[in-house]
Amino acid sequence: MANESDSLRIGAKLAQLPGSEVPATTSEGRKGIQSVDILFSILRVLEGAGTALSLSEVAKRAGQQSSKVHHYLVSLIRNGAVRQNANGSYDLGPYALQLGLSALGRLDIVERASEAMATFRDETGEACFLAVWGNRGPTIIRYFEGTRPVTVEARAGLVLPLLTSATGQVFLSWLPEAAWRAIADFEKKSLPESIDIDDLRERCRRRGIGVTRGELLPRIAAVSSPVFDHDGNLACSLTALGLLGDINIETDGETATQLHQSAERLSRVLGFTAGFPRWGL
Repeated sequence: MANESDSLRIGAKLAQLPGSEVPATTSEGRKGIQSVDILFSILRVLEGAGTALSLSEVAKRAGQQSSKVHHYLVSLIRNGAVRQNANGSYDLGPYALQLGLSALGRLDIVERASEAMATFRDETGEACFLAVWGNRGPTIIRYFEGTRPVTVEARAGLVLPLLTSATGQVFLSWLPEAAWRAIADFEKKSLPESIDIDDLRERCRRRGIGVTRGELLPRIAAVSSPVFDHDGNLACSLTALGLLGDINIETDGETATQLHQSAERLSRVLGFTAGFPRWGL
């Protein structure tokens, strides 16, 4: 009959085997399956690498022994989540792509963006809104009141100008020209001063955000940041606004920084993997 020390040794051996139903406790105190945690750590290594990896490299990055990782990779290959190249290296397989596309197809961009805007408002106290591209231009679809009163009409359904709003600058700068050219040319004719559209776009892209200081409404300042989807296309914009002098819209200021970070986090949630626009001078 096995004694207590034998049982402990057997248990330790079982804990090292892939597929063992070993409970693992999360940071929230909930129990899970350790083998599943290891499996996903391997998948995250392959996802983050951006290229195929050797067995030893996968094991090193996952913090596991090569022999153990090999067993997991065999199961992952069998189920299509990982594939092995002709040179023996490992990469994500067709099922990983299928799973990602399925998740993206179920993602409600408006819901996720609204959550991001509500969080931004709660953290900063600034009034803010979410806008998407409509058939007549940038259109507000959700507005969030701030803790400081802003006497502007920023209701859902309001279409904003391209050339004189921070939100419009974002769509002007990151949408294909075919989408905005006719609207921008029409707006330009009605403005008292000539606006260089190419220069406006270049400045916005260089800063990484759209900024206005009373151009649309006297005494109202605004800053807007782009949000991108998994294909790298502009999905929507997040905009904060307030009274000139009350809201800090400088590119190195707290409001612009937090808005920019909110937009980048949301873009990552939507599957965007490329470099997010950074602002310059």
